[in-house]
Amino acid sequence: MPFVALGIDHVEVFVRDLEADVRWYGDVFGVVEVQRWNPEPVMVEIGGTRLAFFLATEGGRPDPASGAPHWHRVAFRTDEEGFGHAQRYLKSLGIPFRGPIDHDIARSIYFTDPDGNPLEITYYST
Repeated sequence: MPFVALGIDHVEVFVRDLEADVRWYGDVFGVVEVQRWNPEPVMVEIGGTRLAFFLATEGGRPDPASGAPHWHRVAFRTDEEGFGHAQRYLKSLGIPFRGPIDHDIARSIYFTDPDGNPLEITYYST
């Protein structure tokens, strides 16, 4: 049986200035900061949709064509049971993944689609 996600948890975005982007997305879309690691990422949310801001200058990968920051990874949300099922299912399909990684409030596994686009499956342990 396929793994079924509960929804998209967040999209990772490389930005040049964390504080400026948090303010801009707050002013334009009304997002609010819900979590911050030191110093990144900064997680903002509106209506259950989240963006995770990462610094493009600190380990981020700018777009190869333009050199500009860009969208990075899509993370699918699940629960604890689904998280275990996802790992078993990916293994059964022969899809390698990294993790699980403990992020204090969440646990995640990381892998890529056939085109090399980064994906994540995550669940919140708190």
